[in-house]
Amino acid sequence: MNTPWNCKRKSTSAPAGRALPAPRLSRQALSSDIGRSALWVVLAVAFSLPLGGCTYSGGELLYFLGFGQGQKVKAKFRMTEGPIMILIDDVSERVDWPAATRYLFDDLAQELLKHKAAYKIIPQQTVDHLRQSVSGFDKRGCREIGELGGAEQVLWIEVQDFFAEEQIRDAITAAYFSVTVKVISVLEKKSRSRVRLWPTSPQGYPMTVSMSGSEVSRAKSKDAISKELGSRLAVEIAKLFYDRRLGDFERER
Repeated sequence: MNTPWNCKRKSTSAPAGRALPAPRLSRQALSSDIGRSALWVVLAVAFSLPLGGCTYSGGELLYFLGFGQGQKVKAKFRMTEGPIMILIDDVSERVDWPAATRYLFDDLAQELLKHKAAYKIIPQQTVDHLRQSVSGFDKRGCREIGELGGAEQVLWIEVQDFFAEEQIRDAITAAYFSVTVKVISVLEKKSRSRVRLWPTSPQGYPMTVSMSGSEVSRAKSKDAISKELGSRLAVEIAKLFYDRRLGDFERER
């Protein structure tokens, strides 16, 4: 099978006793050749033309040219293989639809387990039980709560802002969910500086997802909007903790 690099070409011979003049290519001609080459590649993709005797589909050619092979992005942090507690704090009571945090917990736990970013998640029922049964729960430290729940690390999510209404006020950002993310060591009891494992910033890693006006209109109900926001946020948070490849039009955070 011939390829563009070994195709046969007709030879050009000079009359006896005369030599062919050496080809002279101007910059303009060279640029034109490059442009034509690029055009042929585009046409080959669009019409699935055979190149050099070999027929490639448009998708295969795009793959060989580098599309679909996104840049590999390493995890921001790798959590323990031991039990993880997902602790969602809403100290300022920004979330006015309680189901939203439940949706976030459930979807985030599934995303972490699916991508093997975590191997055991402390059930939400355990966290709820601690909230109701432990005296002064809200005043206790995150590390201590994780210890009471039998975790090795706590994925601490603090709500910064939340808005999910059926009435659209902004066509571009009609609903949003903002949080900060931290990973806390439960096993570290001696040094406070080592309790926060990631990130180095005490403010945590900021994450925000949003929905446009048209997306909110399609969702219709506040519960559906909250569920979609929780799902999107769960996906973005989980991406922080496992290796992956960027999509063709995705940028690294």
